Amino acid sequence: MIAGVNLKTEGESKLAVLGKELIITSLDTNQEILEALPEEVEVLAVNAPLENGKGLSEKEEELIDEGHMFSPSTHNKRLNRRALHFKQLMSENRLATELIRFDPMITSKELAIDGDNALESHGVSSKKISNAEEFDAVLGAVTARFYQEGQCSDFGVQVPEPLKDE
Repeated sequence: MIAGVNLKTEGESKLAVLGKELIITSLDTNQEILEALPEEVEVLAVNAPLENGKGLSEKEEELIDEGHMFSPSTHNKRLNRRALHFKQLMSENRLATELIRFDPMITSKELAIDGDNALESHGVSSKKISNAEEFDAVLGAVTARFYQEGQCSDFGVQVPEPLKDE
């Protein structure tokens, strides 16, 4: 089981859990997200930096060199603090879930997911998605799936590698 979370600094964050079916939950606090996260989730993709940093990391510089546009870890300090707090909570609760960082714009671009039909071509029903924040959380779950299958490049942000036609 995999999941993606679209963390927000204001308003509700969205958690998308992808198992046999897609479950999307709106939550206010990190503790609520932690409590809503099923124990079976092996990989959780978060839309925020999971490390402290000043300036661009080497991996983020490589990401830019590769031509990707994204929000660097220094862009939103409040979001970064929230993600670090969430990571700490997971560690304190000894959750085995692996945390990775994703960027919805990068996942969308790399996998050509620009709407419901494209998302469904990746085996994910869009019926339960009602807004852009939920769509981004689902993109996190899709990134987690690609990561779990060894189909991501790590630039500090996980970049899914689209399947190549042979």
